[in-house]
Amino acid sequence: MKACLLLPSLLLIGFSCTSPKSEQLSGQLKLRIQNEVQAIADTIWSKWEQLDPEAALQYYADSLDWTSINSQGSLCDMAAYRRLASEFKKSATSYKWTTSSRDFKVLSDEIVVCDWIGKDEVTWKSGEKATCDPHAYTLVFRKSSGRWQLTYSHDSGVWSTQKAGKD
Repeated sequence: MKACLLLPSLLLIGFSCTSPKSEQLSGQLKLRIQNEVQAIADTIWSKWEQLDPEAALQYYADSLDWTSINSQGSLCDMAAYRRLASEFKKSATSYKWTTSSRDFKVLSDEIVVCDWIGKDEVTWKSGEKATCDPHAYTLVFRKSSGRWQLTYSHDSGVWSTQKAGKD
């Protein structure tokens, strides 16, 4: 009787501890996925630097799943994020991002996490300049309907502001 219970238990444990090879991604596939997502991330940042948030937001998932937590601790859905992006465009005269490090973790053929650290520099129409250095982002990209989209963003950093006319 004990043998009858032991064998199925061992088989269950053995199968649950191994993953089928079809679920494992080759190094070459991981690199291809990383390059695809890196190109999207670079495009997003480029559009923000061009003060074109509408173009950047084309790469964001416009769904109820989308979430952003910003450095002030605010949680935003896509509608709130679009309003913030619109205010940014109306208020900024320039934006520059400088990357100090970036890492992509390919979790599956449909999910990639990007850790991105760098420096933000914004000049506002008031003449004030704001800097966040370092500024860390965690971004989650998901492939849906054959297209990579940003589905989650969390950033951390402390902004400092320099009044207009002071260098």
